[in-house]
Amino acid sequence: MKSEHRHELQTNDLGKLVHQAEPYLETYGVKALVIGGVLLVLVIGYSAWKTSQTSQEAEAWTRLAAANSTEDFENVYDEFPGTNVADWALIHAAESHLQSGVRNSFTDRSAGTRDLTDAKEQFQKLLDSSSTRPEIRERALFGLARTEESMSDGDLKNATELYKKLIQEFPDSIFRKLAEQRVKPVDGEKVAALEEEGTKNFYKWFHEQSPKPGDRQQPGFNMPLPGMTPGGAGNDAKQDLPGLPDLPGLPSLPGLPEPLTNSPQTDDAKSDAPKTETPKTDAPAKAEPKSADKPAAPEEPAKKTEAPAEKPSPEPATEKKP
Repeated sequence: MKSEHRHELQTNDLGKLVHQAEPYLETYGVKALVIGGVLLVLVIGYSAWKTSQTSQEAEAWTRLAAANSTEDFENVYDEFPGTNVADWALIHAAESHLQSGVRNSFTDRSAGTRDLTDAKEQFQKLLDSSSTRPEIRERALFGLARTEESMSDGDLKNATELYKKLIQEFPDSIFRKLAEQRVKPVDGEKVAALEEEGTKNFYKWFHEQSPKPGDRQQPGFNMPLPGMTPGGAGNDAKQDLPGLPDLPGLPSLPGLPEPLTNSPQTDDAKSDAPKTETPKTDAPAKAEPKSADKPAAPEEPAKKTEAPAEKPSPEPATEKKP
């Protein structure tokens, strides 16, 4: 009875609550349903977006791991903006531009300048972004300092400031020692490497150079080749490589033996070839038994004459039977 009474009281309480809520539901019921529906849609949408982002980021990491060139890194950055992968792709692209820029500066100044300019812009973009992760910012600072040093015309102020900024912001950086070697005196030196006049003069001189791809040709010697004489004609003419200046004062090379200089062998050379190969190869050794067999040829007929000598014995036997 007590349980039934308790259930009765609970039913009455629920009825009272519903009765009290009726005016509220009549006034705000539709709005509450709308708000509840909107919240449900937002939850479902966020869940779908989060799943999509996870899948997209996984694809981005896969693409980054498979990237092999500067263009590949830049494509990953463009296709997955706003992700952590995009920043990693951009730092790899910038460092790749820096490496090729330094290398091309010695052989193709225009191409080297383009690469270094692209590297500078990409490093700066990462440093200007507030969302750049510390480990990427550390690499961007060091990369930009190297870029400024490589592009310097003798004024190394910007590079020095960037190296010092790296040391200050990242005292435990793996690049700290390299940065200190550029801006602090080491090994008993009185001034830092970038403060030395010799360093500044070198960068000033190097900046004024303008090497081009055509300046680097295959090394050639404007001298008579073996068997050729200077100033001759036809096969004896001096052979010059185009685009290279004459090298003065070079002596002619002595002629080499004929078997080495002439690739096609003459009849005399062909006839002499077996003589030279006789002591080196086993072919003559095999030929000697053949030559020795020739004098033994008369012995074979002697064996053949012995065979008919045995045949007459049965023939007389056949004659005695009749």
